[in-house]
Amino acid sequence: MKWFKINGNQDERIVHLKNKVYKEAYTLIMSICGISIMIKSFLSWETYSMLTEVIVLLAGSIYFGIRSVMLGIYSDEVEVHDQTSKISYSLRNIITGVIIGLSMALFLGIRSSVMFAETTQEKWWYFFLVFTFSLLLYIPFFAVFNIIVHHFANKASQKAARKDQWDS
Repeated sequence: MKWFKINGNQDERIVHLKNKVYKEAYTLIMSICGISIMIKSFLSWETYSMLTEVIVLLAGSIYFGIRSVMLGIYSDEVEVHDQTSKISYSLRNIITGVIIGLSMALFLGIRSSVMFAETTQEKWWYFFLVFTFSLLLYIPFFAVFNIIVHHFANKASQKAARKDQWDS
């Protein structure tokens, strides 16, 4: 992004280190927001109390995804990953969707048993019931969602990379 671009020569090593620091800061902010959402969801039932964190998580992720697709970086990353890894990027996205769905189901099962059950037997029943239905709902949703987003993002990124190649 060229909002505050300073013209002039820059040392490649410094630019690389600055990008590394930005990546670490992004990861730290996303982790803090995620932890805050988990803590707030156990402490209060109101979802508006965690709205800021959700907006930060979604806005940062969506912006990063769109920019990497627009610059053609996403398809290059997929190509490099597929050449160097034993599993393809598509399979990795399916596995990621399954892990996210499993995590959501586990989180919701634990949360419902802690917040709403009174006896030990109720806690196990609430956990099992919510966990099972969440698994059936979230695993297919997130796996299919990741496949669809990957497919269209990869196509758009390849198109952007070809356009950039013709422009230069």
